[in-house]
Amino acid sequence: MRGNKFILLAILLTSLKIFGQSSTEIAKTGIKSTVSIVALDQFIQPLGYGSGFMIDDELVATNVHVIEGCNSAYILKNGEDKKYKVNGYVAIDKANDLVILKISELSGDKLNLGSENLPEIGEKIFAVGNPKGFNGTFSEGNISGIRDIQTNKVLQITAPISPGSSGGPVLNSLGLAIGIAFASFTDGQNINFAIPVKYLLSLKLKIGTVTSLSSVKSKVKTVSQTSASPLIKTGVTIRNIDPCFEWTRGTSKHCLPAKVFFSIKNNLPTAVFSIKILLLIYDKTGTIVSYQPKTLVIGNEVIQPFLARSFEMNMANNGEDLGFLYAEEAYVKIRVLDFIIQKE
Repeated sequence: MRGNKFILLAILLTSLKIFGQSSTEIAKTGIKSTVSIVALDQFIQPLGYGSGFMIDDELVATNVHVIEGCNSAYILKNGEDKKYKVNGYVAIDKANDLVILKISELSGDKLNLGSENLPEIGEKIFAVGNPKGFNGTFSEGNISGIRDIQTNKVLQITAPISPGSSGGPVLNSLGLAIGIAFASFTDGQNINFAIPVKYLLSLKLKIGTVTSLSSVKSKVKTVSQTSASPLIKTGVTIRNIDPCFEWTRGTSKHCLPAKVFFSIKNNLPTAVFSIKILLLIYDKTGTIVSYQPKTLVIGNEVIQPFLARSFEMNMANNGEDLGFLYAEEAYVKIRVLDFIIQKE
């Protein structure tokens, strides 16, 4: 009788492995395998943030739009401060917004990929991502639809996905990666999308030599041009930029950008402060003629969740001449580099 009990217990344990893992087990593996990707511009300043996941030693899968238009990038593993430089990509599928990155010396937990078969509608899934400030975000949901995008398929999922989770894995109850998060319907609730893993399986077969990230000039793949947007946001955005120019040379047409007025919108559910921005000044040809980082010091004040604040800032730093431009043709851009999330 005792022997029969041991046999029955062994069968039950084996069945658990076959039919699925607990959400806790899936979270542990998924979070360890998921990385943050920071795309950098030509000034080695952050251009965007996204997620990716390890599919082998020194190989990370993510979306093309996560690294689109960047000059370089680095990887951060959850729980580590070390920055791993991205050497380039070794395989790319622009039509399906997928790319495999090469990162020397990167190793650790990898995710196993599911099959080429599409999941069933109603199947339980889990999404893992590293949105800025909330690394290791784990959410649960279901496959809510299989949609056609031109000639390809995308998975519609209900698992909440935060900004910055583009390129993160979507896992099934066995802990296998069955999709790659890439977009969210901005006018709906929990209407998110993932690329089926079958396209990544095909891409793995095409791995070749390392190509520079700066060569990536693809267009963002979205469900539609107006209703869906890629999840590569920092959570804090610049709006309503209005530069003020001052004449500096009498009756000549040369002028100096003296001040700039703008507002900052906090799209996160948590208050933020100590926002660092990059001021970029362009001439009439679209060439950057000056740039400089600045930190907005607003004391004990913070920008509350989902609210905006207006700012006024001098363009020159300690009397520095930023370059003379034509007032009617010069323009200014501002980019958010970093910020601190207020702890509860």
